[in-house]
Amino acid sequence: MQYNGLPIDVKLKESTRQGAVRKLDRSNRPKKVVMLKPRVADTAELMELINGFAAQDLMLSRGPQYIFENIRDFVIAVDLNQSAGQDGNGREKHLIVACGSLHVLWKDIAEIRALAIHPDYQDLGLGRKIVDFLKEDALSLGIRHLFTFTLQEDFFAALGFKRQERDDLPPKVWGECSRCPKYFRCDEVGMVMELQ
Repeated sequence: MQYNGLPIDVKLKESTRQGAVRKLDRSNRPKKVVMLKPRVADTAELMELINGFAAQDLMLSRGPQYIFENIRDFVIAVDLNQSAGQDGNGREKHLIVACGSLHVLWKDIAEIRALAIHPDYQDLGLGRKIVDFLKEDALSLGIRHLFTFTLQEDFFAALGFKRQERDDLPPKVWGECSRCPKYFRCDEVGMVMELQ
């Protein structure tokens, strides 16, 4: 097999760097949202959704290397009534309207990361559905402790997460934090959940 460079264009659009998210087809078609595991061809669209919020300082940005290396951690919600063009194989793609990921850190702990919901799809329960999917994924892997760093404390509290002081978080968490661009000015709240 010969390597011919990146399989898709993963450069961020200027509008994404400024905090914009993809505009929708505003026809009267109803929303038809399904949850899927993403494909590598979804990397650019995942970056667009996540980094639109990151540009507003609402979450951490994610680059192509991170998305490619962690694509299996993600779950996405797509609207089957919103086209996003075609993939490299000529198949129709649908707009990614929400995403989240479960990143396993150790034998008994995983982090919920990169939870983002397109503004036009907020307040439809997609955030809860993605977190529920990730909780089930964690349980199937034998993970019993979830945590997240968030600016949306009320959202996670409503799902059963509890605020935890940074000094009380497991030491494994700090290995990840030391690589974060917000390490010395972190404004996120640590929250944990014990799974049954």
